[in-house]
Amino acid sequence: MTRVLIVLYLTAVQVLSAQPFYFKNDSTSSVTISTSYFDFLRSKNSTSNTLISLKKTFAEFQTHFNNDRIFISFENERNIAQTENSGSHVQFKTGQAINRLKVEDEVHFKPFSIGVFFCGNQIKNVSTLDYGGHFGFENTFHWFEKFLVGYSSYSLPWIFDLKYEDSEIDINNMTKLSKAFYLIRIHPEVETNFTFCFEKYLSKKNKNENPTFEVKDQSTGALTKFTLNNSTFEIPIEINFSHGQGNCFVDFIYAWNSFGQSSMSNLLYNKINFVIQESNNFKWLPSFSVSYDFYRGYAVGNIQSWPFTSVLTSLIANRLNYRLAGHVYLFSIETKKHFALSNFSFKPEFSVYQILPELTLDNWQPSYLVFGVKDFTRNILPIRKAIIGKLAVAASYRFESFNLSLECGQFIPLKTIKKELPSLGGTPGIVVTQANSSKIDGGRWIIVGIGVGF
Repeated sequence: MTRVLIVLYLTAVQVLSAQPFYFKNDSTSSVTISTSYFDFLRSKNSTSNTLISLKKTFAEFQTHFNNDRIFISFENERNIAQTENSGSHVQFKTGQAINRLKVEDEVHFKPFSIGVFFCGNQIKNVSTLDYGGHFGFENTFHWFEKFLVGYSSYSLPWIFDLKYEDSEIDINNMTKLSKAFYLIRIHPEVETNFTFCFEKYLSKKNKNENPTFEVKDQSTGALTKFTLNNSTFEIPIEINFSHGQGNCFVDFIYAWNSFGQSSMSNLLYNKINFVIQESNNFKWLPSFSVSYDFYRGYAVGNIQSWPFTSVLTSLIANRLNYRLAGHVYLFSIETKKHFALSNFSFKPEFSVYQILPELTLDNWQPSYLVFGVKDFTRNILPIRKAIIGKLAVAASYRFESFNLSLECGQFIPLKTIKKELPSLGGTPGIVVTQANSSKIDGGRWIIVGIGVGF
């Protein structure tokens, strides 16, 4: 990774020292530095503890000349997610420090444009280089306004430490994905445009830090997005629709022996969003949006608590099987209003989310020689409906060429309706449980930034 960082750093220095070859006299540039903290979840009950948080520091430089742009950024991310369950003897922990350095350049030669980017990622001793680009054309005077086609290679780093009874697994891995996409935008009328975007995702070979442990995964996914903008009315409106689907299979290997597999199929995502934007004709009117989201998934797999032995020994080893199925309906209403007074701007936001979840987790262990079932337990999410509010505010102050910004928010539980468990008392060998009542906190964030333009 050191070589990658040096190469990208030298590239940035060469670009910055290229004036006036690249940076024209009438170009605009800016430097922005921000830091953020997200406290997602802290939960504790009689059997389990859960913690999820994220810290991020971000610095960027970008310059514009007409539609041409160059962008250089550095990002440091520190995240942690851990849970411990004393009932099932399972401890799961992931936490990592990720460094990213990205250089992006986009050049226009009317009506065509071309863009490329390179991004170096580092997590512990694993490093990768992301890259990609796009090519297209744009003509706002024609009904066929824009077309883009591109390809990108991404790396998704992750670390986890899994403990089950007397076994412990520590994996540091980079999952690599490739994305191909195209975008089409047309405007049948001057103030009405329609955008269609299709993205296809495919998994590539993983990069593992420890050759003893290996993770193989095969993932596929596709995302389709439609957007309609109409500003012919006195109040501009926007309609969005997204549809995604995918499948994933993950195999965990230790010393060429598979000790855990997980298959996720029928992953589905749908979203419809209707937005009423702020209008110059009705300055008192805030923006308003209504959204409907649907998520569905099914996963089945197993994890062996004795993965460091031969296949023959594994037949009598303790193996935990699981099956997870569920879906979630999400309805949301959001309103924002931008206020500006001299150099100060202020944007409050209030949102309400109604969540209708349905989630069932089955886990069991095989009896002798993996035939038969013992200790079967069905865990049912006891929530029928949850209503959550969100309060957020973004403020900024500009002094000459400097800009200070602050954004913070908090999710607030408003109402929860629980469900009754089904009666399976007549079924031998089945235990139905629900989550214990927990003390839950979190759902807040804060972002502070400073920028300068020149």
